[in-house]
Amino acid sequence: MIHNAETNLAYVMKGKQNKIVSMILKADLLATTLYGSIRTAETAWALADIGVGIMVWLNLIAILILGKPALITLKDYREQRKKGIDPVFSPGELGIQNADYWDEEYQHDQDKENVS
Repeated sequence: MIHNAETNLAYVMKGKQNKIVSMILKADLLATTLYGSIRTAETAWALADIGVGIMVWLNLIAILILGKPALITLKDYREQRKKGIDPVFSPGELGIQNADYWDEEYQHDQDKENVS
């Protein structure tokens, strides 16, 4: 569990190591575990429900943000399939911004495959 939390922390902090924040995270996880072990099951379930509720809201917000680009991409995919070509995702041509992976890493991977 601590490994997952540290991985998430590294992602949020964009790979920067911060020992103080890491120690606070570990202390928080330890305190949470201690608190959960001495409280009633009802309290634990209530906290779990709150946590799940927060995740649901965050996912709904993400769906609303990503809905338009997803629908644009789906439409482009279907049009390419109708034309009988192998669909290729090109975010720049679709007006989708901040698709860094597809603009850089994916193209780099494709170039390496074509060389092989």
